[in-house]
Amino acid sequence: MQIGIVAKRIGLSVDAIRFYERNALLPRAPRTQGGFRQYGENDVETLAFIRRAQGLGFKLSEVRGLLNLRGTRLQPCAPVRRRLEEKLADVRRKLAELQKLEHELRLALRSCNKELRKRPAHCPILREPGKSKLGE
Repeated sequence: MQIGIVAKRIGLSVDAIRFYERNALLPRAPRTQGGFRQYGENDVETLAFIRRAQGLGFKLSEVRGLLNLRGTRLQPCAPVRRRLEEKLADVRRKLAELQKLEHELRLALRSCNKELRKRPAHCPILREPGKSKLGE
């Protein structure tokens, strides 16, 4: 299969496939005499796996590790489980940070709304750091 067909089949861009090749996530495809890359079913499966792993939030370096595990004969589940647990913990940490940010933004918005009720409104967010009423 040529790269355009593979790209459509997997839902990736041609550039993404080339990027994965350059970064050794996908083996370099053999070329036809005309110079076109030629991909097989294994390549399609690997690309689909990369896409799924990235969809789960894995970075390219982490995907590379998963691909190495996938390439082993035993394909042990324990290391994958450990990586999934780490990723889940990371997502939970980020969610907590986002919830904290949401709370801070709500406080800032409340402060702005309070100030807007006054006639000559002075934005509390734009005040000098020592004089800000942010978080009131």
